[in-house]
Amino acid sequence: MTGAPNRAKFSSTERGFRCRIAQLASGQWLLRGSLSDRSSKCGKPNCHCANGEPHPSVYLVQSHEGKLRQICVPKAWQDRVRQAVSDYRELQRLLEEVSELEWKRLQERKP
Repeated sequence: MTGAPNRAKFSSTERGFRCRIAQLASGQWLLRGSLSDRSSKCGKPNCHCANGEPHPSVYLVQSHEGKLRQICVPKAWQDRVRQAVSDYRELQRLLEEVSELEWKRLQERKP
């Protein structure tokens, strides 16, 4: 397995995986983590949350260097962050698919 792979030898399925990987990798945002929907009360006595309607919020949560970290996602960014998390997961899934195909190629190699 030396040099660049010969794309002509890839199946159409694998070419599709690799094309989508390139699209995702060249996109603007990729975020590893999970989104957590939460509700909270602000503590203001006249706020609607004091009457049982808590404020909704979204947090991006991830493990980093063995510790959990989280950040509140502003409402204006929530759609973009949701897409970035989704794109990261799809990229990870596609990389696993391509890796499995490479594994099978390596297994089939004859000495």
